[in-house]
Amino acid sequence: MDEITLAADGLLVRSNGDCETDPLCALGARVLLAGGYTLRSFLRMLAAYPLLTRLSPFAQGLAQGLALWPAAGCVPPGLARLELSKTVEIIGHPAPPRLEIYTVLRGVGTDGDDVEIKPHPVETLLDVPVVLGPLRHVVFGDRLDEFRFQTVCNLFEFQEGIGWQLAFHGAPAECALRR
Repeated sequence: MDEITLAADGLLVRSNGDCETDPLCALGARVLLAGGYTLRSFLRMLAAYPLLTRLSPFAQGLAQGLALWPAAGCVPPGLARLELSKTVEIIGHPAPPRLEIYTVLRGVGTDGDDVEIKPHPVETLLDVPVVLGPLRHVVFGDRLDEFRFQTVCNLFEFQEGIGWQLAFHGAPAECALRR
């Protein structure tokens, strides 16, 4: 499988060190994250490769927001990193039995516990490191015997997983309910 390194500056770097100019050629490549990769790096990637913003209805707004948001220091207190992970779940009830595979972007606190990031606007999370978290394999809802594996994803899954999750984070001031 081809590999593509996502650089902290937002560029896509092939294994031979060349920068990818056509992101469509890299959509199926396995993602490796360079040191210092943050959510800001993800948005820089969307800005550097506008074609990627066509893959998600939310990506273009995220890429445009980068120019309007603070240039540094965007880390909520107590948040150590963001983990993008997959869950493979075998479900038996209600019938019929099925297999579900989904991607989750979760916050991990400085104490190692999960941190809810949904209430945080995207611009407050920009400088939080992003890592690939463990793949979780859940059999018939039994989380006690949950198996964990290294998460592997391609560029499309990475871009879609983060973009979809960020679409639900925070609420614009215009949407706030006032009394």
